[in-house]
Amino acid sequence: MHTNWHDSVLFGLHFDLHANETDQVGAALSVDHLVEQLEKVRPDYVHCDCKGHAGYASYPTRVGVPAPSIVRDSLRIWRDATRRLGLPLVVHYSGIWDRMALARHPEWGRDNGGRVQESSWLPQVQGPGGLDANMACPLSPYTESYMAAQMAEILEDYDIDGFWVDGENWATA
Repeated sequence: MHTNWHDSVLFGLHFDLHANETDQVGAALSVDHLVEQLEKVRPDYVHCDCKGHAGYASYPTRVGVPAPSIVRDSLRIWRDATRRLGLPLVVHYSGIWDRMALARHPEWGRDNGGRVQESSWLPQVQGPGGLDANMACPLSPYTESYMAAQMAEILEDYDIDGFWVDGENWATA
């Protein structure tokens, strides 16, 4: 029987940033400091942020939209620290809810039938043609040409152990 790393873990640490326009991403983070803190907590695996609901990546993406105030590549720091400790690294990726992708491609917005929905995270606003300006339609090119391409970039550049895709169930209408 094939065994996956997640078959033998119990306790994971989840770091959920959801980078925005002003976050100084990676400014106070170093591999040594992170290793020191993870050794105190001793998780079996780690989740860290790579793209939050606003659509900003917390690493210098070539595919998506990097947070404007990245100081250091925090995803690289998390990967290097977890490698040093032999821990699996899973990244938090907010799918569907992606204001930055829709700013570039408003035609990918979902059709809310003219309704505007409010949320505690981000105001729901209509884009051109009445399409949602925050939530992508999963049937649009967003899924394949943006989300999957960004995930492939992360796999290639950071050799992560998995994705936790946030919002695919509750952000879909």
